[in-house]
Formats: sequence, C-alpha cells, structure tokens
Amino acid sequence: MNNEKSSKLSLFLMELIIAIFFFSLSAAVCVRLFASAHTLSERTENLENSVMWVQNLSEAFVSAGGDLGRIAPLFPKGYVSETSEDGTSGSIILIFDQDWELMDSALSGASYEVILHVDTGDASEVYSDVNTYGTALAGRAAIGDIAVYDLRGKDGVITGISGNQDDVFYSLRVDTYIGEEE
Repeated sequence: MNNEKSSKLSLFLMELIIAIFFFSLSAAVCVRLFASAHTLSERTENLENSVMWVQNLSEAFVSAGGDLGRIAPLFPKGYVSETSEDGTSGSIILIFDQDWELMDSALSGASYEVILHVDTGDASEVYSDVNTYGTALAGRAAIGDIAVYDLRGKDGVITGISGNQDDVFYSLRVDTYIGEEE
C-alpha cells in the first residue's frame, strides 16, 4: 500500500513538473512576442512621423517653388545653410527629440533629423525622360532631396544628405519646374 501511495505521489510530481515546464515555456514565448510587438510598434510610429515630416517639407518645397528663402520661415526652428550665393542651393535641417518634438537649441537630446537639400538645375536635364517624347523643356527646375536620419546611438548630427543609404531611415526626391529666367 505504501508503495502504491509513493507511486501516485511520484506521478503527481512528474505531472506538476511537466505543467510548470509548459507554462514557463509559454511565458517565455509570450514575453518574446510582446518585445517584438513593442519594437515593431516603435518602428511604425517612427516611420509614420518620418512620412509626415517629409510630406510637410515636400509640400512646402513645391508651394515655394523650391525657393529656400520662402521655405525657411515655415520652419522657424530649422537650421538653414545656403551653399550658393544666390540662395538657389542649400539645406534646411530639422532636429527632433525622442517624441518627435522639434528642438531649437540644445542638441544633446537629439534623436531624429530631417534634412531638405535644395538645388537647381537645367529643366531639360531634370526632366530628361520628357525628351524621349520629342519635347524639350527650357528653363530651370528645383530639386529637393529629403532624408530622415535616426540619430540615436550616433555622435552628433548629420550636416548633409549622406550617399550611404544605410544611414537613411526614409527619403524622398521631389522637384518642381521654376520656368525660364527673365
């Protein structure tokens, strides 16, 4: 009788160990899924904010005709660097904190950066695909390259659009026809 009781107790303990193992394995899988979901949610939020700011800059670029002097006042917390004397080429740099709030002075908490680089070119070169239809455009066109960078884990801010696409979180190229020079 004592042997039978010991056998039932051993079976009960074995079932209990298997149940605990199953629940710990399930808990580990759930924790990993929650961590993955959090990472995916954060990346999605960053992508949504990136698209919104790139859209804002591209709409400002088109409505201002690619004129850096008319775009800059729309973003008073942005940094403007003109690379040409006539103001036809340059960049606007917007710096954001971790919550995608624009920063104006202290760059120590910078997490994201959006750069709009404006340049002008000959319209026939910018719209070279139109030439295949037998139509040539005369005049000038403005080209805007917009890139979003994730600065977390990097030293300082980026001052210009990088040719290395590994650094770019999201990018867009936009252009607008300026017309013939008067």
